[in-house]
Amino acid sequence: MKKLLAVIIMVFSTLLCFAQNNTFENEKYELLDQQGQYESIINSIKESDESSYMARDYFYLGLAYFRLENDDEAQKYFKLAIQKAPEFSRAYYYLAGSYYYTNNLSEAIKNYQKCIELNKKDSKSYKMLGVIFEKKGDYKTALEYYSQFYKIEKSPDAAYSMACVLYEMKEYNKAKPYVEEYLKTNKDSFSMTNLMILILYSNGEYKNVKKYEEQLRTIWKQTSDESIKKQAFFILYSFSYDKYEIDVYEKFDLSGDFYYPLTCIVRLNGKVIKTVNLEYDAVTEEFGTPYLLGIDELNPKKHITTNIGFTKYPEFTEFIKYVKLAIDNKLDICAFSESH
Repeated sequence: MKKLLAVIIMVFSTLLCFAQNNTFENEKYELLDQQGQYESIINSIKESDESSYMARDYFYLGLAYFRLENDDEAQKYFKLAIQKAPEFSRAYYYLAGSYYYTNNLSEAIKNYQKCIELNKKDSKSYKMLGVIFEKKGDYKTALEYYSQFYKIEKSPDAAYSMACVLYEMKEYNKAKPYVEEYLKTNKDSFSMTNLMILILYSNGEYKNVKKYEEQLRTIWKQTSDESIKKQAFFILYSFSYDKYEIDVYEKFDLSGDFYYPLTCIVRLNGKVIKTVNLEYDAVTEEFGTPYLLGIDELNPKKHITTNIGFTKYPEFTEFIKYVKLAIDNKLDICAFSESH
């Protein structure tokens, strides 16, 4: 008898929960939201007296104001929805999102964590917590949340998140399988193809990188995305040397009479102080050295041609060796010109 009573209570509780979830949704407002008719949601709800508002009314007001980027009003109505229905996880989620977009990260964290408390399978909240802690530079905590996100979804989006944070943690071998997983279904991804290039250079896997560089160039040539199309270089490698931070870039279009196939941006305390460049010159190619090592100093502005020349495109490790010598001012100068 007790067992039967327990089953009845459990079924009743499930039905009650289902009924409550249904009361939180409104097909009309969902459709208006999808159509971008946010003012219509506000006007429709505000036709009624506020004393009759249910949790879902406050929620959809909050959602409409959230879409309109009026975060003060959005937060006010999401909170009122939660006061009416303390288990309303969707209200917590959008309240957290509003706090995130207004850079109130502590409140965003608290509300995303409340979402997870209400639903342990809430993958989106795990993801957003990962995003926040990655933004804060706490990669270890970000990885914990992204791992839960990946465990629940195992989606390309989750693999993307795992790859990025593991790269930031310099866990290149662990990041690599997630990039490979992502590229299986998104082979034309500019960012993930470039991330694979970064990982392979960081691992010293120079022989494996060529196909990804070719793929990235193909994406660059074929894309309709202007933000990608306008990029002249792509990043190959980032490393620290002494007190300097160096980013190495390669040019997409390797054609012309004079250009920089490779350029290294050298930073000191976050400020760019010079670039060290592999320079192709059609004129010097006639004398057997098509590639020269040059330096562009920024303060004062000055271009330096060193005594280092190459008869062919140099191996990456050889190029980096001379970059370090250039940073240490240990190369002879053949010529220089100043600009004002």
